[in-house]
Amino acid sequence: MDFRSIIDSTAFYAGLPFHSLECYYTTDLILNELNRITFFRTRIETLLNTNRLLIQNPLPIYYSKVQTNAKNIEKIKQLSSADISIIALALDFKVQGIDNCLISDDYGVQNLAKIMNLEFNSLLYTGIKYSGIWINFCPYCRKLFDSQIKTCSDCGSSLKKKLKRISKDMLKNID
Repeated sequence: MDFRSIIDSTAFYAGLPFHSLECYYTTDLILNELNRITFFRTRIETLLNTNRLLIQNPLPIYYSKVQTNAKNIEKIKQLSSADISIIALALDFKVQGIDNCLISDDYGVQNLAKIMNLEFNSLLYTGIKYSGIWINFCPYCRKLFDSQIKTCSDCGSSLKKKLKRISKDMLKNID
């Protein structure tokens, strides 16, 4: 049976692929993020040359699907294109019938993966307990606001953000 571990930048920061003989998958966008850091360049080159790191990009249809879901769910904490690419790769593998697990300590990545019914694990932290949609609210009036607004139109207070849990019925409506 074919199983694939997909890793994001946080897995590299934790040292996972450097201390393991397993094969990991990531995307060009994650690799581009990491190549900006001199420390990682030669180490990643070694992983690539020994086939312990494989670069695979998701089909555009899965990238678009994840991007749409990200805009609907992660309204305040915007996911990067690299984050979207690894979630899309996990979705691409899942649709192909390939068992996979996304390894990330990024709560935004975990949140969207959970909502889209994708397997994920964290490395250094506990991981998310529940998934939801980020909303802005006034801590005094308790009024909800659009993610672009920073202050309450009623009392002028600075808005806070919180994760509103998603019900199982809402999960059915997510692509």
